[in-house]
Amino acid sequence: MSTPPSILYCRLSKDDEQAGESISIGTQKSMLESYCREQGFLVYDYYVDDGYSGLNFNRPGFERMLNDIDNGRVNLVITKDLSRLGRDYIQTGYYTEVYFSRKHVRYIALNDRFDSMRDDNDIAPFKNILNDMYAKDLSRKVKAAKRQRAKNGYYISAQAPYGYKPNPHNRNQLIVDVEASKVVRKIFALALSGYGAVKIDNALKAERIINPSAYKAKNGDTRFSRYNDNQNPNKVYEWCYATIQIILQDRVYTGDMVNHKCEIVNYKTKERQTLPKEQYIIVPNTHEPLVSREDFEQVQMLIKSRPSPSVYETENLFRGVLVCSECGHSLSMAHRRDKRTYYRCMHHYRHPGECLHTHAIFYDDLYKAVLERIRATAKLLQDDEAFYRLVEERSGLNTSDRQLATERDKLKRRQQELSTLLFKLFEDHAAGLISDENYVASQTDTSPNKQKSKRKLLCLMQSWRNRQIIKPTLNNYVKPSQTI
Repeated sequence: MSTPPSILYCRLSKDDEQAGESISIGTQKSMLESYCREQGFLVYDYYVDDGYSGLNFNRPGFERMLNDIDNGRVNLVITKDLSRLGRDYIQTGYYTEVYFSRKHVRYIALNDRFDSMRDDNDIAPFKNILNDMYAKDLSRKVKAAKRQRAKNGYYISAQAPYGYKPNPHNRNQLIVDVEASKVVRKIFALALSGYGAVKIDNALKAERIINPSAYKAKNGDTRFSRYNDNQNPNKVYEWCYATIQIILQDRVYTGDMVNHKCEIVNYKTKERQTLPKEQYIIVPNTHEPLVSREDFEQVQMLIKSRPSPSVYETENLFRGVLVCSECGHSLSMAHRRDKRTYYRCMHHYRHPGECLHTHAIFYDDLYKAVLERIRATAKLLQDDEAFYRLVEERSGLNTSDRQLATERDKLKRRQQELSTLLFKLFEDHAAGLISDENYVASQTDTSPNKQKSKRKLLCLMQSWRNRQIIKPTLNNYVKPSQTI
């Protein structure tokens, strides 16, 4: 019997590092190599994901490993423990109980004493659940720790605001970046002299002052390497209106530490939401100011008194109105190089797995279509009754609140039933009550139904909100012969 070519998979997330676990990539590799030598296994390749959460399976090393498995290059996968494979118990369970079995791949998790060739792995599903619970608990603890550090006035962001840099002797403190601070002071001075953000932008370009991203690239920050002036000789001098506004409105330049501007909504997706200013955690006098409080407040008054200019001539008539038909997120306005304006779904770019298309539409085309519909509808205004019934039908006003509430409760129950069914399928499969083929087939049938039910619920809630807005307005202008 030939020695099986094996895969050694290692993963380390930032959360693991913060938790103080001694599971560095080097430690994992050393442990796995030692085991392979003892067992006489041939190592085909190493697959490493450094800095990736176990709740997310879209990892480059993991995906490369799956590709080699699909192509039949290996038949043995080894990890330090089950949590290195993943911390989402449903997804991890799928790989350990279904995927590896279908591909005839043996899976070993050393510290958990899991070996798919043995029959005594009944505890594995529970360990996967515990790993998921650990990730949730760790997320809460990390969030609480960050909040406390913010209350202590520590600098906790991934990068320092332009004009400052981390203190090399105390990474929790900001110190002045001499070169960049001159530009920040210049920006505030121009604002105090009456310049708006666009004029300041143009003044900085005229003086050939490189923008913050290019400055970070120049100082060796690899995250901004695409802004290197060797690759983009002219782009480095391109500031933008939004950057100027952010600098002018950031209290950090008065010497106050400003944290908790956003927070993670879901520990699995890592989706963030921007918080209102009232929820910011601000600690005064934590570092050297670049502008006095009096000058800062004067600039805020000037900003409020000045109408916000638009870089592009197109007015955003459809702001907050357009939503993606696939994922339900709002469509955002964007501009092509030829200055033509269009709308697109930004959720597609941020989470391509959740929204498969951009659903882009040109502003001009949308404007014409809406205008034509308005003109057609205007003709109906000659007949109040016909107009009322049309709006009533299109906006769902002809459906009673009780009917909508019943449908809402029905969809919520369906969502819960499908979630329970998916979990029950996983438990039954892990217990050996259903075959691999039946498990995969049932999961394939159930998951799309859950997504469909979710979209229906979102549409229903939007319809309900529309009723609250449209009905009073419509009744003010049209008097139907029969009220709703």
